[in-house]
Amino acid sequence: MHVSNVNGVFYDSNAYLIDAKRKALVDAGIDGARVLNRIDNGLKLIVLTHCHYDHIAAVPEIVAATGARVAMHEDDVAFLKGERITAAAFGGQQPALHVDVVLHGGDVVDLGDVKLTVIHTPGHTPGSICLYDPASRVMFTGDTVFEGGSFGRTDIGGNPEHMINSLKALTKYDVSALYPGHGGPVTVGAREALRDSLANARHMFF
Repeated sequence: MHVSNVNGVFYDSNAYLIDAKRKALVDAGIDGARVLNRIDNGLKLIVLTHCHYDHIAAVPEIVAATGARVAMHEDDVAFLKGERITAAAFGGQQPALHVDVVLHGGDVVDLGDVKLTVIHTPGHTPGSICLYDPASRVMFTGDTVFEGGSFGRTDIGGNPEHMINSLKALTKYDVSALYPGHGGPVTVGAREALRDSLANARHMFF
């Protein structure tokens, strides 16, 4: 699976282009023009790891240019109509966003030659998800897990207990690399990084 980060500047989120038979973007960030300048034609799907503004604001611009469909977990779709955990916390205006595919934990996002399993990981937001490719053992972690044993904040619509439970569930996966919503990828010691994130969260919250 070929993955490239086509965004990720300052506080803007990473946006990962998966160059599969059906090209997909994992998260979109804020700056649609930057993303569009770095992707070829043929984008079919945008999978959003959660509903925060810094991951979704660019979606309408990208959809208008590419016709891509949008997927998000059901528990975050409801929050798109309000600003409590999306735009307000980031000083932006809520984008007009339509979700075409409502995801649930255990669903498989079929990109033809790549099949991503949806892992529901509430904690950062109620509908946060990670995406796991069993073939390559790559996991896209959104704002649930970051490099350096870090993990997502829970004070913008999240829940510490849910975060602990989600991190515990992730440690059971055999992973070769983590692609988080911010910062760099973890390509060495990915399983250890998941365990470190869980240990650090337990220390902070309990």
